[in-house]
Amino acid sequence: MRILRFRPHVTLLSAIASLLLAVDAHALSFQADFVASTYQVTAGDGYAELAAAFDAGTPLASVAMTGFENVSAQVEAGVSGNYAIRLVVELSVDAAGLYEFQVGADWGRGGVAAVIDTATGAVLDEVVRLDDVWWANDWNDPDVFTTQIALAAGTSYTLVWLGFEGCCGGATTIRFSFEGGPFQILNEPNLEPFVVPEAGMAALIGLGLSSLAVRQRSAKTASPCVRGDRRAL
Repeated sequence: MRILRFRPHVTLLSAIASLLLAVDAHALSFQADFVASTYQVTAGDGYAELAAAFDAGTPLASVAMTGFENVSAQVEAGVSGNYAIRLVVELSVDAAGLYEFQVGADWGRGGVAAVIDTATGAVLDEVVRLDDVWWANDWNDPDVFTTQIALAAGTSYTLVWLGFEGCCGGATTIRFSFEGGPFQILNEPNLEPFVVPEAGMAALIGLGLSSLAVRQRSAKTASPCVRGDRRAL
């Protein structure tokens, strides 16, 4: 008679795998997208209208990045004019407080900066530029613009900068400040102290493996009884 044994470690591993898939292991990500576009931002445009205009463009390139410093359409998409750029940061905030973002951009046809609640899709804040934005690679230039917003701990946000350029394709750089502190380039190393750490995922895996080890030891201790029962059958 064949005895079917229950394997607790298999079930536990399956549960751990399912849990890992359910939890977002990427608490911080950067993405740059480029499309061909001749759109001109006009009065009355908001983030929704400009996002739709961007989506209507012809895709050129989509690049996962580690930060936004000297992001160039010429380098990433091979174009210098008649394009739109969208820079997106997704993050889960660990340090609540006032965040300030400065944008050095070349948006000849205007653009928008927006903060979105990732869970609901609600636009929490937006700043629209109608003018020809060119910061001339100088943080003191009047075309550098700032957005400020208080971000709550334990909340996931999507930060979006979207601009339209007619010619020349100057690079875009973004930096941030927390609670009035010094500005830092918006990149992974500088943001990591303010977002939910990846260590949480490592702790989850460690907990699962510890539980697996305990179950395996228990199974070994109980195995003689199982064998005895099998012989009796």
